[in-house]
Amino acid sequence: MTRKVFSCWVGALLLACSALISAWADTPPSGSAFPTFAITDATPTRVELSVYLAYLEDPDRKLTLEQASSPTQAWKGMDRTSPNFGFTDKAYWFRFALDNRSDKPQQRLLELPRAFIDDVRLFHLQDGQLQTKYALGDEQPFAQRVVQHQNLVMPLTLAPGVHQIYLRMASSGTIEAPLRLWEPAAFYAAAGQEHLLAGAILGMLVVMIVYNLFIYFFTRDINYLYYIAFVASYLLFWSTLWGYTFAYVWPHEIRWNSIAVPVFIASACLSACLFADNFLKLRHFSQPVHRAVVGLAWASGLLLIGSFVLPYQFIIRVNSAMILVVSVVALVCGYWRWWAGARFARFYCLSWTSVFVGVSILTIGKFGLLPSNFWTDNASQIGVLLLVLMLSLTLADRINTDRSLRINAQAVALAHAQKARASQKAQIEATALANRELESRVQERTNALNEALEKLQTVNAQLQHLSNTDSLTQVNNRAYFDEALLTEHKRANRQKQPLALLLFDIDHFKSINDTWGHPAGDACLRHLADFLRSKVQRAGDVLARYGGEEFVVLLINSTLGDALDVAEELRSDIAALEIPIEGHTLRITASFGVASAIPTSMTSAATLVADADKALYEAKHHGRNCVRAAPPRIGPQQTS
Repeated sequence: MTRKVFSCWVGALLLACSALISAWADTPPSGSAFPTFAITDATPTRVELSVYLAYLEDPDRKLTLEQASSPTQAWKGMDRTSPNFGFTDKAYWFRFALDNRSDKPQQRLLELPRAFIDDVRLFHLQDGQLQTKYALGDEQPFAQRVVQHQNLVMPLTLAPGVHQIYLRMASSGTIEAPLRLWEPAAFYAAAGQEHLLAGAILGMLVVMIVYNLFIYFFTRDINYLYYIAFVASYLLFWSTLWGYTFAYVWPHEIRWNSIAVPVFIASACLSACLFADNFLKLRHFSQPVHRAVVGLAWASGLLLIGSFVLPYQFIIRVNSAMILVVSVVALVCGYWRWWAGARFARFYCLSWTSVFVGVSILTIGKFGLLPSNFWTDNASQIGVLLLVLMLSLTLADRINTDRSLRINAQAVALAHAQKARASQKAQIEATALANRELESRVQERTNALNEALEKLQTVNAQLQHLSNTDSLTQVNNRAYFDEALLTEHKRANRQKQPLALLLFDIDHFKSINDTWGHPAGDACLRHLADFLRSKVQRAGDVLARYGGEEFVVLLINSTLGDALDVAEELRSDIAALEIPIEGHTLRITASFGVASAIPTSMTSAATLVADADKALYEAKHHGRNCVRAAPPRIGPQQTS
């Protein structure tokens, strides 16, 4: 492995280590059963309340405020760096006290920066009297929130003295309470900056989607669609997880909002599996690995469907675990392909390394094994943004690689064509020289002149053969076919005999060139031409290479039924061919378009070709490896 790969691994590990170190550093000691935070004129505008919390478990979710605040309850001081209890079916109560030591009321905003908690209830008491009560959560309509913000924000008016704050949280997902106490002005300023950052992330993802969509329309490479699907799924997942879609896109769709996160997780896993399998060419690299990745794709598809019908508390756990599985598989497959010599996989490996580290930190945090801080909250965004950028570079690198291969192949073909033209020119010059020599000796060497003329006819016949023969397949070329078609069309018109045309080409021939290389594609064409030459042997019938992977057969005095029989026989035999390529056996199929007509003065040879071409297009449209016939044209003399 190169130094660059090593440095990327080191960078990824440093990111993970910094997240872990910042998570466990400076662990606060357990607080009292009712921690108190003093508010003075010198209090910071933002306070993290995690270390000032006491909590109480409610396994049955049945405790009332009176029961929870009873002196008999065993409240515990916060024994972890962040109040993250992971996926749990329990309800949790939190409490703390705010001591306003100033001589005037203080306005504060209590923020819970977690959009996906089902039920959050706040009780604000002073001297045992209930001052304020809130009921929030993602199961409540967004319009009912006191502060219209994607997070759960609760205003508090604190008169001088001590205030007791109780919060009850219950959810089918995770229970996290990284509470923050804000001065209103500071909160709205920070919210504006947060929205600006979110807009930048959103804009970057949208730009990448639009940019790569244009590239897909230009290249028609399916990898770009898988990439776009992955980026779009992550964009919607991120926007939903942080509450932006519920705030600005579907504020009234409570049911949909409750299942959107597992839906987008499953769709991201599905598109990532399809992208990895197709981009890394796992089908040709390793069938077991290909089947494993396709199996993961099927599992992701089932989870996508299950997100609509299965309980949220079950499906969110399974989907969260699936993220790690897909990330590990994609990462291992990428490095394996790179190690095996696939140079185009290098950017792919670096991109999935970054997302693996980020998603791992996020998923571990969601299971309550890591506390909430800047690194754990934003690790997935950092990792996926790097993934999106580097996957775009990966696709661009793939295009450059394919372009280089095509340019090299075209250069080889051009060199061969130049060599053939030079040889032909040399032969023509030799013929001209021979003619001049013969003219100078015509009077004295009549016998020699006759012998030279015979040699000249032989050379001309060879040149004529070369000009009418395809150099790769050694069957008739397009020029010869066009001339033969005109001749036979006129003859059939005079004799009022049917003329049939079979136009066919190899299915998915581009994938053969992309997978095995152009020399293998040329060998495939030569093998098919040899086979066709053995099948088309009736006197007067014409076999020719029409262009690229396309061939044509002209059948004289043949009805549409005769032509269809011939086409079906050829199609079946081609499908049974076994073509040896580099120690492997390659199978191909072909699609056929058939046209037949009795030529008239109202039709032309080009009409017959156009009908066959339309039928061929229909065969391609209906699944390939089949025969389609053009509707017969009825001439004026046939209408009776």
